[in-house]
Amino acid sequence: MILTVLLGIIGIGVMVFVHELGHFVAAKMNGVTVEVLALGWGPKLAGFTYKGTSYQISWFPIGGYCKMSGELVPGLAGGGPDAAAEVAKVPAPGSFLAAAPWQRIVISAFGPLFNLVFAFVVFAMIWGVGFSVYSPDNRVILATDYTLDKLAQTTPAVIAGLKTGDRITAIDGAPVEKFQDILEAISIAPGKTLSLKVQRVVDGAAQALRLSIIPQLDKDSGAARIGIYAWTDPLVLSVAQGSAAALAGLRKGDKIVTIDGSPIRNTMDIYQALAAKPAKVSVGYERGGGQDTASLVFVYDDKGSPNLGLGFDTFVYRSPRQSFAGAIAKSAGETWNTVTLTVKGIGLLFQGIKLRNAVAGPLRIGYYIGEAATSGFAMGFGAGVVSFFRLLAFLSVVLFLMNLLPIPAMDGGQIVLFIVEIVRRKPVRSRLIWRVQIIGFTILILLFLSVTFSDILFFAGR
Repeated sequence: MILTVLLGIIGIGVMVFVHELGHFVAAKMNGVTVEVLALGWGPKLAGFTYKGTSYQISWFPIGGYCKMSGELVPGLAGGGPDAAAEVAKVPAPGSFLAAAPWQRIVISAFGPLFNLVFAFVVFAMIWGVGFSVYSPDNRVILATDYTLDKLAQTTPAVIAGLKTGDRITAIDGAPVEKFQDILEAISIAPGKTLSLKVQRVVDGAAQALRLSIIPQLDKDSGAARIGIYAWTDPLVLSVAQGSAAALAGLRKGDKIVTIDGSPIRNTMDIYQALAAKPAKVSVGYERGGGQDTASLVFVYDDKGSPNLGLGFDTFVYRSPRQSFAGAIAKSAGETWNTVTLTVKGIGLLFQGIKLRNAVAGPLRIGYYIGEAATSGFAMGFGAGVVSFFRLLAFLSVVLFLMNLLPIPAMDGGQIVLFIVEIVRRKPVRSRLIWRVQIIGFTILILLFLSVTFSDILFFAGR
């Protein structure tokens, strides 16, 4: 947990600092004096001054900021209401407001742009070194065959004619080889008719089918779903120390074939067998060509989850190392796909979903970053590094788009003001800029408090 929190803090810090670094570079390019470039927030911990700019590390390690001369930012030195009143009609040379409107647009845009460039560079490096994706394959299970979720019997998967054991091989013409591909295609397409290519085995013979499906928006999660699980064979990959499985003598490589005499085809059969919270079960398993049984005694936590302690085998999809040109091309495609997916995701926020569940705040984002990294490190150092930076790249694209929204106090809101100035051909009054900033920061603070409260409820399990 400590590693998860630490990596989460580092991840958020990297994204925010890259953003502020973009503002810093653009300010220097356009002759604007930068008073402070800080890594972190709060009182200065260490630093130095060079050519009028204080480069410092602050006590609070998340993020950072770039304070430009004459910039009116509530909460930072030089950004109070008195400063707004004292700004001269002709701003001092080298100050932010002394720069031409187009220069201020460039400075404002470079923060989000650096986030986008960061994502592009990270994706290119990942494609250049190659990476592995851990995922079940394209075989699916109908959720309605089980009682683990409260779903109507007329899910999109049932209506489309899918059956447990089917393999989805293509969606709208795009090849599918793993369950992650299915999730990515389905989750952003609520209400859209998708064409599926399906392979079904009947009496030992493979049949190729074409089906149509319309995913439904899940208002709890904000993603579309069709009512399927991934098919995972009940082959034991890991056994947690001190768990019910470990105490019963199960080992890596065992294949579970029965529970209390009922056949087990996949891991969902296991979870279904444990849904009634039995205190004890008899597990039949195969090991080294022979069969044996073990008795598992369970302890259940506050959420009703048993201390089963089993991890199950999954597939590893290895992406080969790309050439420099190939990595650039792959990165460009992935960056663009991430942008379009994010735009579609933002659009889903206005379709009546439960924002408390679908929108994560800084606490939950940090947790997701740390969890992705630690889960990756469990597979190996390289997998951990890739998981960490891949999620950072994705979130950097989100940060790029969110900051360009025309909201006061965001970079997009600033850009709108400067465009108005160009159209009107006269400066926007500093006092108006201050008032707009106050409105924007008030909105952001309220949003921050709201999503942080949502994060707290998330961690509390509510």
